[in-house]
Amino acid sequence: MKKMIAKLGGILVPIIFCIALIYTATMSLNLTDDLQGNARVINYIGIVRGATQRLIKKELNHDPDDELILYLDHILLGLSNGSEELNLIKLDSEEFQTRLIEMRDDWEDLKVQIDQYREGASSQLLYELSEDYFKLANDTVFTAEEYTEQTVQHARTSLVTANFIFILMAIGSSVFTFYQEKRQIKLIEAEKENIKRSEQLSKRAQELMAPMNEISELMYVSDMDTYNLLFVNEAGKRMFQVDDSLPNLKCYKVLQGFEEPCPFCTNQFLKLDETYSWEYTNPIIKKHYLLKDRLIEWDGRIARMEIAFDITEANNEKNELKRRLERDDIRLACVRELYNNRDIENAITKVLEYIGKLFLAERSYVFLFHDNYYSNIAEWCKEGILPEIDNLQNIPIGDYQVWLDELEKHKKVVINDVEEIKDSFHVGYELLTQQGIRNIIWVPLIKNGTVNGTIGLDNQDLGMAEIAVPFLQTVQYFLSLTMQRNENEKMLFELSQIDRLTSFYNRNRFIQDVSELKERKASVGVVYLDINGLKETNDSFGHDAGDKLIKACADIMKKSAASKNLYRIGGDEFVIIYLDIAKGDFYDKVQLLKNAFEKSACQAAIGCKWSEESADIQEIIKEADELMYSDKKKFYQGHHATGRYRHNNDVLRFLADPDVLKQKIENHEFTVYLQAKIDVEGGRMAGAEALIRYRDENGSIVAPDRFIPVLEDTYLISKIDYYVFEEVCKALSAWNQQGKSGITVSSNFSRITFMEDQFVKRIEAISEKYHVQRKYLEIEITESAKVTDLDTLVARIDQMRNSGFSVAMDDFGVESSNLAMLSFVKIDVLKIDKSFVKDIVTNKRAQIIIGTMTEMCEEMGIQLIAEGIEDEQQLDVVREYGVKTVQGYLFSRPIPISEYEEKYIKSPQAEIGGN
Repeated sequence: MKKMIAKLGGILVPIIFCIALIYTATMSLNLTDDLQGNARVINYIGIVRGATQRLIKKELNHDPDDELILYLDHILLGLSNGSEELNLIKLDSEEFQTRLIEMRDDWEDLKVQIDQYREGASSQLLYELSEDYFKLANDTVFTAEEYTEQTVQHARTSLVTANFIFILMAIGSSVFTFYQEKRQIKLIEAEKENIKRSEQLSKRAQELMAPMNEISELMYVSDMDTYNLLFVNEAGKRMFQVDDSLPNLKCYKVLQGFEEPCPFCTNQFLKLDETYSWEYTNPIIKKHYLLKDRLIEWDGRIARMEIAFDITEANNEKNELKRRLERDDIRLACVRELYNNRDIENAITKVLEYIGKLFLAERSYVFLFHDNYYSNIAEWCKEGILPEIDNLQNIPIGDYQVWLDELEKHKKVVINDVEEIKDSFHVGYELLTQQGIRNIIWVPLIKNGTVNGTIGLDNQDLGMAEIAVPFLQTVQYFLSLTMQRNENEKMLFELSQIDRLTSFYNRNRFIQDVSELKERKASVGVVYLDINGLKETNDSFGHDAGDKLIKACADIMKKSAASKNLYRIGGDEFVIIYLDIAKGDFYDKVQLLKNAFEKSACQAAIGCKWSEESADIQEIIKEADELMYSDKKKFYQGHHATGRYRHNNDVLRFLADPDVLKQKIENHEFTVYLQAKIDVEGGRMAGAEALIRYRDENGSIVAPDRFIPVLEDTYLISKIDYYVFEEVCKALSAWNQQGKSGITVSSNFSRITFMEDQFVKRIEAISEKYHVQRKYLEIEITESAKVTDLDTLVARIDQMRNSGFSVAMDDFGVESSNLAMLSFVKIDVLKIDKSFVKDIVTNKRAQIIIGTMTEMCEEMGIQLIAEGIEDEQQLDVVREYGVKTVQGYLFSRPIPISEYEEKYIKSPQAEIGGN
C-alpha cells in the first residue's frame, strides 16, 4: 500500500494540471457559447426594435407590411422559448423573461392599434404606443446585456477559484510527493538496515544455537500459530527422542504426547519483553519442571521460546513437607478427637477414618486381646469395602501366636505381600486372604508395659508403609491413654452410680433420679427400708459378716421387689421406687416384700408411701422414711440395748430430755476433741477436725455413734452441733489473743441442723461473737447431711461460701458418697473416707481412682484429704498419687483441745482473729 501511494504521488501533479487544463478549456467553451447566445439574443432584440420602427414608419406612410409583422412575431416567440431555427437560446434570467413578456404584450397592443389605424383611427395613439414599445425594447436590451455581464463575471470568478484550487492541489501534491519521496528514501534505508539486522540476527541465532544446545535443560522454540517445533536443543532431543529431520513436528505431540494443542498452552498469556513462569509435571518423563516462556523473533516471525528447569527433587521435598504437615495435622486431629470426644467408640472410629484416608487404606481397625482370644472392637472401611468386624470376634490367639510374638519383639508387623507367608504361615495366610487382604501394617497397643491389642491398616499405599508405622505408634500411645482413661471413668461412674457391694444404684443415682421424678406426672410408690441388727452383726462378727447380711437383704429385694429402681443410700438404708403403679398393686408388692423378709433370717424395718403424683417426691420419701423409723423403733424396743447408729436405745434414752441435755452440756460432760490434718510434703500440721465425745457417770468415753442417733431422732442434735462450733471459735479466739499459730478447723453438722432456715445466720453470729475470721472455719457436711433435696443443699452451700466459710464434703468413697454432687455444688475440701483407704496398698483400681480424683480436684480447685491413714505404706501410696493432705492414727488420734494446743499450737504463725 505504501509503495502504491509512493508511485501515485509521482504522477499526481501532472494529473492535476491536466484536469485543470481540461476544466478551464471546458469552462471557456461553455462561456463562449453562452456569450454568443446572449449576443444573438441582444442582437435580435435590437432587430425587433429596428424592424418595429420601420414597420411604424411604413404604416404611418400608409405602406402596410404584414410579412414584417409575422417576422416580428416569429422573433419574439424565439426569444421567449429559444429557437434552433434562429439559433436563439432562452436566457436564464427572471428579469429578462419578465420584460420580454411585457414586450410581447405591448406588441399585441401595437398590432391592434395598427389595424385600427388602417381603418382610419388617429395616428397619434399609434405613435405613442410605438414610442413606449421602443423604450421597453431598450430596457430589455439593457437587461440582457446586464445578465450577460453577470454571466461573464461569474465565469471569471469560477475560473479563478478553480485555478486557485488546482494550484493548491498541485502545491499539496508537490509537497506530498516531496515528503513521500523523502520517506521512501528512509524506508529504503530502513529496509536495507532491517535486512542487514535480520542477517545479523540470523547469524546471531545460529551462534546462539551452539550454547542453547550445550545447556542441560530442555529448550525449544515453537510457532505460535501452527505449533510446529522450530528448534529443540540437544538436551530436549535426548529427553524426548526427537528426530528433527521429520517435518511438521508438533510441540504438543512430541513434548506432551497429546493429539491436539495443550489445554493449558500459555500462548494467550505471553507478551513482548515479558517472561511467563509456571510449573508442570510432564506426563511422558514424569518430571516436574519450572517453565519460563517468552516471545522471540525467529526467522522473521514471532515464536514462543520455552526453557524447562527440572525441579523434581525440590518439588518432591516440598510435597514431602506438605505431606508431613498433613500427617501432623491428622495426628493432632486424632489426639484432639480422642481427648474431646467422650464417646470412645465414636472417637476411635473417627480416628480410624482419619488414618485410613491418610494412608489410602481399604480398612483400618483396632483389636483387643482378652483371655486367650482377640476381637475386632472398632473398624473403618473405605467406600465399597465390606466390613469384617462381625467375623473377627473371639479369635483364638494360639493359632496366630507368631504375630503376637512379633508385636512383642519388634513392636510392629508389616506384610507388604501376603503371598510371602503362604508357605511359611499358611493359617495366617488363609485368614488374611479370606478378607481380601493383600498387605497389612500392625502396631501394638500397650497397657501396663504389655501388648493388649493392635491398631492396623489393610491394603494401604505401599509407598507410605515406612511412614505409616511411626505414625501408628504415635497414635496408639494416645489411643491407649484414652482407653485407660475410659476404663478409669467407668470405674468412677460405677463408684458414682453403682453400689459395689449390692450392685444397686447408690445415693448419687438416687439423687439424680429423684430430681428427674419431680418433672413427671405419674403415680409413684416409695419403699424405705433399713436393715435391723447390722451394727450388732458388725460388732459381734466383723464387717465381713455385716457385708454378707447386707448382700443377703439385697438379694431378697432383687427377687421380691419387682422394680428396677433399687437404691442403697446409706450403710443399711435402701429405697425402692415403683413408677406408674396403681395404689393396690403397690401395697401388694410391699406385702410380698415384707413376707419375703419374714421368711428369711434377715430382718428389716420397712416404711412405704404411694401417691398419684410424683411431683412431691421429696415429701413422699420423707413420709416413707418416717414410717420406716416407726417400724424401726418397734424392733429395738423389743430387743436388748445396742449402739446401733441413728436409733434409740434405752441406755442413753435420758439424753432425749432437752433439760437433761442442756445440763450435760453446761457441766462439760460433752467434750470437743481435735484430730490433726497433716501436710504430706513437709509433715507439718495443716489444720484439724473437731469431734464430740460424751463422758458418762462412770467416767467412760462414749463414742458418738451411741448418742448421736438419740439426739437426731429427738431433733436435739443441733444443740451439740452449735456447742462444738462455739467451742472451736473459743479456742481459735484464745489462740489468737495469745499470739499463737492460726489453723483451719472443720466442724461437723447433722442433717437436721444443716437444714435449719437460720443455720447460716447462727454460725455467722457465733463467729462474730468471738471475732474469728471465717477463713479459719470449715463446715463439714457429714453423711447424714447429704439430703436428697439437692436444690436446698446447693443453696445452703452457696450461702455458706458467700459468707466466707469453707465447705468440706466428708466420707467420699463409701457407698453413699455423692460424686455427682461435685458437678452441682462448689466445695472447698473433699475427704476420702478411711474405708476406701484401708486397702489402698494392694488395690490397684483404688490407686488409679485416687490418682484420677487428685487430677480432678486440682482442675476444680478442691483440696483433697485422705482420712484413715494408719501406716507408712498407705501414706506412701497416697503421696505417690498426688494427695497432699492426710488425717489418721499414723499421726494422731482425736485428742482434747487443751492437749492438741500443747502438742501442735506452739509458735505464732498467723492471725486468727478478725472483725
